Amino acid sequence: MNTVQDIYEKQVKILPVTERLQLARLIMDDLAESAPQWIIDEDAVWREEDLYDLSRASLRYATRVLAERDEDADSR
Repeated sequence: MNTVQDIYEKQVKILPVTERLQLARLIMDDLAESAPQWIIDEDAVWREEDLYDLSRASLRYATRVLAERDEDADSR
């Protein structure tokens, strides 16, 4: 049985770009039509605590990057 990667490598990747784009559009249109039937996995939904952790980590990273940039500017 072919895996998705095998199908892509052996049958899709060899197609001209225009045909691959057409295939991608067909797939996306099909997905869009079936979207109302999708089941939302609640495990994929971010809880408020997850968002808080992400915000804290982002702010910590931004603070560090800005401090490093200021240090670089001061050393010039």
